[in-house]
Amino acid sequence: MILYVFLDGVGLGKNDPTINPCTKFAKSFFCPMGGLQLPPNSPFCKAYYIPTDANMGKPGLPQSATGQTALWTGINTVEILNRHVSGYPSFTLKKIISQFSVIKVLKEHGYKSSFLNCYSPPFLEKLETNSKHLSASTLVQLASGNPLRLFKDLENFQGLFMDITHRVLQEFGKTFLESNHPLMQLRDPFEMGKLAVRLARQEDLTLYEYFLTDKVGHAMDWELAEKIIQDIEAFMEGIANEINFESELLIVCSDHGNFEDLSCKLHTSNKVPTVLYGKKSEQIKNEIKNLADIVPAIYKILGLNFKPIYKNK
Repeated sequence: MILYVFLDGVGLGKNDPTINPCTKFAKSFFCPMGGLQLPPNSPFCKAYYIPTDANMGKPGLPQSATGQTALWTGINTVEILNRHVSGYPSFTLKKIISQFSVIKVLKEHGYKSSFLNCYSPPFLEKLETNSKHLSASTLVQLASGNPLRLFKDLENFQGLFMDITHRVLQEFGKTFLESNHPLMQLRDPFEMGKLAVRLARQEDLTLYEYFLTDKVGHAMDWELAEKIIQDIEAFMEGIANEINFESELLIVCSDHGNFEDLSCKLHTSNKVPTVLYGKKSEQIKNEIKNLADIVPAIYKILGLNFKPIYKNK
């Protein structure tokens, strides 16, 4: 079992509490992103934090569309396009995802894989009327032919919301949920971490996306950054509490830096952390140099002899 968590816009930053919320607020998982040592009681002292090149060999600030597509296909998208692409995947990136979505490839080779995030009714309505602007993560799931997880799955604890705790949902959900609806109640991030592992055990690979870190970075919002660090660290502690270190694996990575420097609204050129915690971390830790190396490492762990090679026609 592999649980692959994506944290949008998180780089390895300077040890500077005047610009880096990880330096100022981190207590455990985020300490290395703030240039700090992990406390000796943190389970992540057993993890590898691998500095990973988000530029993928091309100058300029790394961007979401190329970075995320690389993270979920194993294709060096910047090398193919010769540039970084922001926002939603372009036509070529969509072609790459349709062919090399890690969920699709695993399914074609007899493995079980899925996307853990649950989609709201407003999103599904938008999807029916306008499917042009879809995130890489959504396209990765759709390319596989697997159905999206819905709010009925969220109600039944068969998936997670994008903010883990439902704090965002308490505001966002006012337009389509009753105030006393169970989904309008806050969820404990530690328990959600444990739940993520239990759900991941149903698959060979499970993906989960958290993108508020990037939004906070662009907004330069220190107050919300503190809450997010607390939520994610509790979530990661829950994962570490539940996961079997000897037989299961957690992978965490990002597409570019941002959150670790709140002195500006732009992405950073900092390397991003690839965090490996659990089974076979030692086996692949030296193989991950840039974002496109993670999916091939996953295939290696699962024993799948497949190398994604995109031929631009």
